Amino acid sequence: MNRDLEMGDKAAETLAGRIGDAEKRTSGVSNGARPLRPIAEAVDYVYATEAPDNADIQSITPPSFAQSEFQTIVRRQRYGNDPDGLKIGHIPSRSPHLHHAWDFVGWGSLRYVEIKKEDLDAVEENAKEPITYLGQIKASSVAGNGVVGSVFYTFPVIAATAGIFSPLCLVVACLLLLFFRPVMLELAAAVRLNGANYIYLLQFSGKLASIIGAAATLLDAVATSTVSAATASTYLTGEFGHLPVSSGVFTIIFLSALGLLALAGIRESASLSASVFIFHIISMTMLIIAAIVHWAHSDPHSHILRANWDLRPTGALDIVRTLFYGICIAFLGVTGFECTPSYIQNMRPATYSAVLRNLIIIAAILNGTLCLLVYAIIPSQTILSGANVLSVLAEYAAGRWLRVWVVVDAVGVLLGGVLTGVVSAGGLIDRLAQDNVLPQIFLAKLPVTKSAYVATLTSLAISLLLFVASGMSLNTVSSAFSVAFFKLTSYQYCFSNLLLKVNRSRLPREPRVGMLTLFGALVVVCTTWAGNVALNPTSLAVFAVAFIAILACLIILNAQPWMLRVALRLHSASSFARTRLTRLGALLVRAYKRSRSAQVCIWTKTDDIHTMLQALLSVQRNAPDASTVIFVHAYPSIENIPSELHPNTRLLDEAFPTITVDLAFVQGEFSPKLVEATSRTLGIPRSRMCVLSLGRNHRWPLGDYNGMRVIM
Repeated sequence: MNRDLEMGDKAAETLAGRIGDAEKRTSGVSNGARPLRPIAEAVDYVYATEAPDNADIQSITPPSFAQSEFQTIVRRQRYGNDPDGLKIGHIPSRSPHLHHAWDFVGWGSLRYVEIKKEDLDAVEENAKEPITYLGQIKASSVAGNGVVGSVFYTFPVIAATAGIFSPLCLVVACLLLLFFRPVMLELAAAVRLNGANYIYLLQFSGKLASIIGAAATLLDAVATSTVSAATASTYLTGEFGHLPVSSGVFTIIFLSALGLLALAGIRESASLSASVFIFHIISMTMLIIAAIVHWAHSDPHSHILRANWDLRPTGALDIVRTLFYGICIAFLGVTGFECTPSYIQNMRPATYSAVLRNLIIIAAILNGTLCLLVYAIIPSQTILSGANVLSVLAEYAAGRWLRVWVVVDAVGVLLGGVLTGVVSAGGLIDRLAQDNVLPQIFLAKLPVTKSAYVATLTSLAISLLLFVASGMSLNTVSSAFSVAFFKLTSYQYCFSNLLLKVNRSRLPREPRVGMLTLFGALVVVCTTWAGNVALNPTSLAVFAVAFIAILACLIILNAQPWMLRVALRLHSASSFARTRLTRLGALLVRAYKRSRSAQVCIWTKTDDIHTMLQALLSVQRNAPDASTVIFVHAYPSIENIPSELHPNTRLLDEAFPTITVDLAFVQGEFSPKLVEATSRTLGIPRSRMCVLSLGRNHRWPLGDYNGMRVIM
């Protein structure tokens, strides 16, 4: 028996030598095709001339490892392999005039990646560079101008609906944000990346859900800037009716000026926002003090407040209905709160928590106090007359000078809201370009300020287009904005948090919100949204038109490979196609190959073939432009490499004819530093880096990887 085993091993060695000679003779085979016939002939020769004489030896002892490997090679290459070297086999093409080769991108390969010294040095230099974060005041002011500025267009609407109950409705609406604060904090702890809910849905769900979220976020941001500019124009022309320029022209001027100002960069924009924010707080404090002094001197017995109170509804059902609709409208007065995750990378974690707290407190105090003073000093008929309520309050309290001061403050803080919307929209467009949803031209930056000027100018153009398409009507734009705000907070923040708990529960994060709080936030936003739609049903139609237009553009830009593939199928099946592709068909093939030139890296720790298969299917669904998938394994030493990783990669490579599946080994510990260095070495952006999962005890949060996706 020992003699037979020695003969078997000798046969395997001879087979290996002959196969090596055959591979040398066929090394010039192109397109990744394997040398089929020479290898098969070598195997046939070895087993015919040097196999053991005893035919029963295989039933007594198992074959050696080398024999098993080469028997598998012979079987796989003799049967079911395509003579052209493709992965399809002998299955005929679905299109009679389109050969399989048009969709074949090559066979996978194995490589050991050596991180270049210059890449490691670049990573080290980036790590040493000090990061300048926005302070609490600047970070609060970017979104705060939208929150505190909303009082100028919310007060007249809520006064017409809730009357004397308006102060209570405004305070309750601000307190309802307490449901959303822990939801947003958990999302930020899991993924600290700019892009708001687009990033959350991309990390916790799939590409389609994230694109839908991006469309809603983009519409909310551009509507914020448009409504703020239109309100500032209306406020200005309402106070100074003799101006030769209409409010619509003023709106276009304000949008253009603030859009160009946003090109100065986020820090410079934040500095301006902070100045406007502080000026507004000072102005409102002056107004509150002046109004309280006037109330105490001119009406110590509160006759005006009592008269306004007497106009309230008397029936219990009427009171409940008034309070409900008042709270629904007042909830719009905290708009801007949802923009904070758009620039979260520019804040420290503790700063972000403080910003959300500050916005709730400031909105509750200012809105509630100012509205109460309005009803304590101004008669109800004057409040409902459509005048600029706060400027009227200023004139009642201190005279004409304070009224002019408040008007200037109103225009300034509303223009700060314009800047908030433009910056948020520009940041989202920049993130979409980084993730290849939009063309790379949107990543172009100015040399001095490093501002993504194409993204910023695009957000400005969308704002102008939305305003012009609405007939330059503030009411029409406000309708679209109100529904966009509710869709953003309901569909995105609540739904994103739910997906985080279901699909990415292992992601390290702190704090964690309970299901009761999440359910309460969802009930709040759905109820208030239903109330606003009931009051203004046309707002849903206005939102739907704008939302579908933006969503269609994003889907079309992201679905180019699929559209070209369908066009090729239709062309091949048409009567114009012949046995060979026509000129149009050749152009379509070249365009299709260009649209599928991206590479995706999947970092894997295990060699489990089921997990690897699910990862490939996820890439196939969410990255239609990817033609190459590289499984990357970080190993501390060669002995720690999983034994089945390479064989399983070869199997998956053959199972996916339209994707090249490569395997790369990188020595080191899986970390943000190694991922960034590998990204530089392979020339693949970090937004194209994926990881199967991160454990609860992983040392680094997902945000430290700056764009890497979790796909399992």
